[in-house]
Amino acid sequence: MRRLWEKSLNIVFCLYNTYNMNPNENLAFHFIISIIFSLALDLFNDKRIKIPVYIFFFIMCLSHPLFTFYLPLILYNMYLDFGKYALISLPFIFIAFSPLNLFISLLSIYIAAMTKEYKILFEENKIVRDALKEDALYLQKYNEQLKIDREKNIQIAILTERNRIARQLHDSIGHGISSSILQVEALKFITTEDKVLERLDVLQETLKRGMEDIRNSIHNLYNESLDLERQIEKLCSHTPSLDIEFIYKIEGDLSYDLKFDILSVVREGITNCVRHSNATRLKISILEQPKFYTIIIKDNGRNFDEKALTSTKGIGLVSIKEIAYKHGGFVNYKFDDGFKIHLTLMKE
Repeated sequence: MRRLWEKSLNIVFCLYNTYNMNPNENLAFHFIISIIFSLALDLFNDKRIKIPVYIFFFIMCLSHPLFTFYLPLILYNMYLDFGKYALISLPFIFIAFSPLNLFISLLSIYIAAMTKEYKILFEENKIVRDALKEDALYLQKYNEQLKIDREKNIQIAILTERNRIARQLHDSIGHGISSSILQVEALKFITTEDKVLERLDVLQETLKRGMEDIRNSIHNLYNESLDLERQIEKLCSHTPSLDIEFIYKIEGDLSYDLKFDILSVVREGITNCVRHSNATRLKISILEQPKFYTIIIKDNGRNFDEKALTSTKGIGLVSIKEIAYKHGGFVNYKFDDGFKIHLTLMKE
């Protein structure tokens, strides 16, 4: 739009100068031909095609001097294409010299120079804007990751305190009740009265039930509250756009830290599938091996944004690699009939 207005202004000046200098000439022919040349220069981007157009116009200026009054219109394009080398063509103005035509030509070159500088600044601004937008998206993801890490650290602190309380219960109350059970058992050996033995049996049974309740409570305190299988099933149910197959085969107890990391990997795998491919099916497998755990996430996507998936500024695969390194494992991924992540985490 900027170039259109500048060319329109150029055309008005050229028409005025031509009519002012040659009021009796057939100006329409020269005007239309000059406009055609100017539009042709705008139409082509290849300078190898434009050079013959410029040469042909200058030849027409030599054969028909009235074309020199439309030279400012051509000089505008020439400066945009060749910069200061356009000044070489200024002597053609003297074929039919007019002070106003010289002024319009210089003004046209000046406007073209401003337009060229504006275009450079505009492109630089676009690059800076895109970089800022990319950094803003990265910071947003980074803040989300920090929020997750903060929540994780809070949970770990809570669980650490639970474990401390559980150890205290085990060391104090648990040992006290165990000692009482042994003392009751000793009393049963030194008494001969049936009623006393019956009461001691009841007391001993009560103490044993109490001890069992305390053991169950301690076990619940040690057994962290994060139900990994249920949380992943919940994630799957919250993604109705995908047909998700979930396989969970882990028998032993996992630490809260490991559960949280596996949940983060699965969440990131689902997010990548939704954002960066057109997948309709997703398979999540969490398997226990003798020495390690295996997490496999595979979809049937086709149109991958591979750059977004593998970007070092992203949180996805970078954080998954960090989790693998943290647990002494490794991660592989590939684009083959879908996107597949294969993560191995070693057992402690």
